[in-house]
Amino acid sequence: METDWKTNDDLRLELERYVCESTPRKLILQYMERDFSEYQLSLRTLSRRLKHFSLKYVDDDVTQSEVSEAIGKELIGAGKDLGYRAMHRKIRDIYGLNVSRDTVYTTMKELNPQGLKSRQLESKHQRSNDHLFSKGPNWVHSLDGHCILMGYQRSTFPLAVYGCIDTCSRKLLWLRIWTDNADPKLIGKWYFDHIYISRKIASMIRVGRGSETGIMATMQAYITNNIEASSISPMESVIYRKSTSNQIERWWRELHERLEKYFKEQLRYLKDHGLYDPQNVMDRHILAFVYIPVLEREMKNFVDSWNTHRIRRQKDSLLPNGVPKHIFDFPENYGLEQCGSYVSDEILKKAAEMSGVLSVPSDYLPAQVRKMLTEILPNSEETETHKCVDAFLFVQKETKRIINENISTKLL
Repeated sequence: METDWKTNDDLRLELERYVCESTPRKLILQYMERDFSEYQLSLRTLSRRLKHFSLKYVDDDVTQSEVSEAIGKELIGAGKDLGYRAMHRKIRDIYGLNVSRDTVYTTMKELNPQGLKSRQLESKHQRSNDHLFSKGPNWVHSLDGHCILMGYQRSTFPLAVYGCIDTCSRKLLWLRIWTDNADPKLIGKWYFDHIYISRKIASMIRVGRGSETGIMATMQAYITNNIEASSISPMESVIYRKSTSNQIERWWRELHERLEKYFKEQLRYLKDHGLYDPQNVMDRHILAFVYIPVLEREMKNFVDSWNTHRIRRQKDSLLPNGVPKHIFDFPENYGLEQCGSYVSDEILKKAAEMSGVLSVPSDYLPAQVRKMLTEILPNSEETETHKCVDAFLFVQKETKRIINENISTKLL
């Protein structure tokens, strides 16, 4: 037992993940005590085990030129609006560069001093007092759709976002990007997927009164009604509020300023130069094929950065300060309690059958279209952010060529 930790891959991978997230050692220790209770750990022991696995917060072998090159590459792409904490996380995950946040900050200041200054001022101006009260994680989940990338009347570009945030910890629980976010069954399916994976339902959900939330709200009330341990009535388990007063709205602003503005410029360029026709079904398919995987990749990185960043204490706020992920996992450290209720397989099965959410297609593209576009551009999720326009035009050109060849063959 004293040495078997050395061959425990699960332990090594978990430690590696926490180091990559720049999680402080004291917080890592709590996760280890919870998830690997068979091992006796202290801060000194933890430090020795990090050393054994060659896990470092800062790699002394990384040169300044490597850091400058990686950050410079991001500054010409979607990373140009990121703050230094999000940039720090990104160059760790994408480029494998383990450097300090101070190094990232200094490098960004050298490469783009005005941009960094404007982001800091913008962040200060966006802060607002939060008078929400919560008993703890899973007490209230806020859910809402985000349509800023969809353009005029939410119909120009097939790029719709929907997400869920835990009101207490401010941890982003899930985020989806699809060609649509107004289908009640689709929203219900994403909500069901989260409960199925976590096996837990929030005491209450906070949503708007739009038609897209109908099935989700019904499922919340139904499941709550069938949980014996729940102290919340089905009617009270769904809170209807305007989307503008929903807490996730604050996070949408962060997402827009740090990431979406960059992609909006590309989308506007395609449309304004007549390179993309919103009324052309194939153009819409190609746009979704190219952009959704890239946006998923970039948004995942942004979500991970958000969930592991430290929220500072805000004046008059009733919510705890700290790291969202840690607040969510260890509420007792913040004078809170773990809320929500366990959901059995039987209840989940009945909810799925009654709602019909499992009938929702698993792909946003028709199978034949997906097959053709993948043959033209395999691994579209690896497309660099500043090359998305070129990728779209290339796939569009090749698609037209293939369609014209097929038409000619049939005529012959």
